[in-house]
Amino acid sequence: MSLLRKTLLYLLLAAIPVALTGVWVFDALVNRVIRYEVDEQLSSDLGYIQQQLQTARTPLNRGQYLLDNPHISLLPSGRNVPPTFSDSIEFDRRENEKVPVRRLTATVQVGKRTYLVVVKQAMGEFEEIVQMLSMSVIVAFLALVVFLTAINGWVSRQLWQPFYQLIDQLRAYRLDERTPTTFDQSSIAEFDQLSVALNDMSLTLHHQYVVQKEFTDHAAHEMQTPLAVMTTQLDRLLTTEPLTEEQVNLMEQAQASIRRLTQLNKSLLLLTKIENNQFADQQRVNLSELLDRLHRNFTAYAEHRGLSWAIQIDPDVNRLMNPHLAEVLFSNLIKNALTHALPHTFAKMSLTKTKFVSLNVGPPLPFPAEQLFDRFVKNPARPESTGLGLALVKQITDRYGMTVEYEYDERGRLHTFTVSFPT
Repeated sequence: MSLLRKTLLYLLLAAIPVALTGVWVFDALVNRVIRYEVDEQLSSDLGYIQQQLQTARTPLNRGQYLLDNPHISLLPSGRNVPPTFSDSIEFDRRENEKVPVRRLTATVQVGKRTYLVVVKQAMGEFEEIVQMLSMSVIVAFLALVVFLTAINGWVSRQLWQPFYQLIDQLRAYRLDERTPTTFDQSSIAEFDQLSVALNDMSLTLHHQYVVQKEFTDHAAHEMQTPLAVMTTQLDRLLTTEPLTEEQVNLMEQAQASIRRLTQLNKSLLLLTKIENNQFADQQRVNLSELLDRLHRNFTAYAEHRGLSWAIQIDPDVNRLMNPHLAEVLFSNLIKNALTHALPHTFAKMSLTKTKFVSLNVGPPLPFPAEQLFDRFVKNPARPESTGLGLALVKQITDRYGMTVEYEYDERGRLHTFTVSFPT
């Protein structure tokens, strides 16, 4: 959930208890005010009745009045009832229903006579007014909350527009551009500070990228040249005579070391280039054609090791990748399966729209399986290996959102590598 939506949600959630509390307080306040005014009116009516009794103008028990109001009765002398307010429910003949009534009960002394006077006021209409006012307040408050939320959302979107522009620029950010990306400034101080920090970061990253790229290119050129010269010189030495058997063995060992060093140099440089994003160019690669070509290239090697090699390829499997990295990925997996398979067993590869699977028969790993994709982790029985092949596989699959998984079946001594493609 976005920050803007979460802010608006919190505002609405906070408005609900505020609205309920406000309506309750408003209802209680209005009821209290109305009750106070009614009590004052009843006290005034009691005073008026007392005045009328003293002038003997008010008849007793005027039952023809609604709610029998006022109700006046004669009490024995000496009995005194202080003014008392109370609530009750009585039948209203005009409304033809029971209604809430506010009552004031008190005694009035007129000469030697004591009268009990009950003055009443129907409260039904007042309660209806309170309910109408409360509902009006609720509706008005909710409308105000909705209006303010909409206004706040519109204002927030306008204020956060520079932030979203920075996000779009970050999404389009490419490290391999010729010039560092420049982020737009903003009239809002906080976003302007963020733009300045991003511009500094972009300049620093671009400078580091250029330095590392130059180092990688120079290292690749400078290291390949002496290695090629050494290989050529050793080849020439092997053709000279006379050579002893010991000299031939020493030169062959030197050539093997140079070949391993050359492969190690290429793998390390490739890893560095991948990490430096020097393979940013992508195109739709037909993996079916690539796997078919690699199958033909490795067929002779599989036959040399006496392997029964089966391959199953679905047609027109395409992925958006760098073509060179795609070839490195699948050739390393195929070479790993064929190299580590036991002689005279079998290896199998399959490609579908969703995954690539490589299987081979071999002994268990001489190290924990979780170290399989680490750099320089290799089988001690194969000193010629660089230990970087599967590290390259992991690096490439991570780059393109793929997942590579390894399983080993002890019963069948079966190694399985599965590369799952993102949907």
